Amino acid sequence: MPFAREPLKSIYVAQRLFTTLVPIWALYYAIMPRSHRPRPSWSIKQIIAVKFTRRIYKVTEFAGVTWGTRNPYEACDNRELKETRFEWADPLSKELRSGILLDEQVPFKRVGMFVWPRVKPSYIIPGDPSGSNKRQESEDTEAGRVPTIGIFLHGGGYCHMSAHEGAKTSKIPRRLMKDQAFDEIYAVEYRLLQHAPFPAAVQDAAAVYAHVLSRYHDPQERTDSRTMASNDKSSRGHNDSQLSLGYNGQQLERTTENGISTPRKHHKVVLIGDSAGGNLVLALARWIRDEALLPPPDGILLLSPSCDPYTPEPRALLQRTFLGHNSVDTMHSPYVSPASHKVLRAYYGELFVANVEDLTIHTLDDDVLHSLRTMATAPPTPNPGLPTPMTPGTELTPTSLVNPVMASPRGLSLFSEFPKTCIVLGDAERLEREVMKLMGAMERDGVQVRRVWVKDGVHDILMMGWWDEQIRDEVWGKVEGWIREIVIS
Repeated sequence: MPFAREPLKSIYVAQRLFTTLVPIWALYYAIMPRSHRPRPSWSIKQIIAVKFTRRIYKVTEFAGVTWGTRNPYEACDNRELKETRFEWADPLSKELRSGILLDEQVPFKRVGMFVWPRVKPSYIIPGDPSGSNKRQESEDTEAGRVPTIGIFLHGGGYCHMSAHEGAKTSKIPRRLMKDQAFDEIYAVEYRLLQHAPFPAAVQDAAAVYAHVLSRYHDPQERTDSRTMASNDKSSRGHNDSQLSLGYNGQQLERTTENGISTPRKHHKVVLIGDSAGGNLVLALARWIRDEALLPPPDGILLLSPSCDPYTPEPRALLQRTFLGHNSVDTMHSPYVSPASHKVLRAYYGELFVANVEDLTIHTLDDDVLHSLRTMATAPPTPNPGLPTPMTPGTELTPTSLVNPVMASPRGLSLFSEFPKTCIVLGDAERLEREVMKLMGAMERDGVQVRRVWVKDGVHDILMMGWWDEQIRDEVWGKVEGWIREIVIS
């Protein structure tokens, strides 16, 4: 990209900032009647917010300029934090390194987290000066109540923002904790594409997921499990209460559901992601399902999720940096673009793609939903048109990144066995059609999807500071209602 190099980079950024900070179009919409506005319901303030955001983000797409980030390898002093505490999650244990997470050129790293507690944490715990390996209990936690934990993956196109409490995306966990929707939320400081290409972000998200499960696993049960394992090793692999190596190399009680044995957990976990963070949530949930080494989350909350990032110029700069050493065909992996035409066609065929190609919020009705849920297709098969492996001797698997095979383990469909899902989407945002395809595929595979439509809503509306507060309160109410249903289910 020519504007990604000097001197054109500085010239482009300067003119873009000047024309953005002097918004002549704001005066235009103030003079013209409402019927001439992008949406008649939008105020001048909202129009300015939308125009400003669109123009500023072009600077990244053309010139590679980023903002709001922090070094993921550096710790944060808890004395400087007012609402959260900083912790490290160890690199993912070797027993869990499988599927798309394996990449010789992308090492596993420890991952920083900003933890939002229900009460202000005390950083020094007797017997554990670091405070990094014990769960902070809320003072008002009811005895015997199952903890509800959120894992938040922030948006920003994989190149902006941070999990820090001061980042703009922290509006989301801050509001959820203010409304006491969770006991704790772990905001993940995953590696952005400036630091490492795909699958580094998924590695980091998986490490935090394993860290959270380990923290909330009952220590007494862990001891009992090890005793059971030593007394009856022959019981592994067959019973509903099985044992096997799990997160952090510990012996964990296992349960069998839908024919799949996974570790049992005694808490509720919801994965939360906005924009690119939603894309990362989908990738993490897919890895958990495909590898079946960890128990699945109880729900996933997707706020304007990116689910088909493969687009033509000018986003080529972002895509190439995101992929790094990986083949460009990786953009068509279900782990990256689960709602792309190529992926949907491979799993469901042309008939399904034709039904969802032009699907929008306004065209969705009960008949369309019924059609999506009952549409019969052939079982998924690998796509023979993909290139041969780049690395000699590498064994291809359905989750391989060397060659993104269009198939899932155990013959599963694209979204089979995915957890309950809540999707927030505005009908005035650029991702509407790709998110509608995502929703259609989930409905087709039997996922319980809760849809929260926002009339005249733009991308990632819950993070927009200049939007109508009443509208956002309504959205939050619906989202938190869904979370309460997850908790009691």
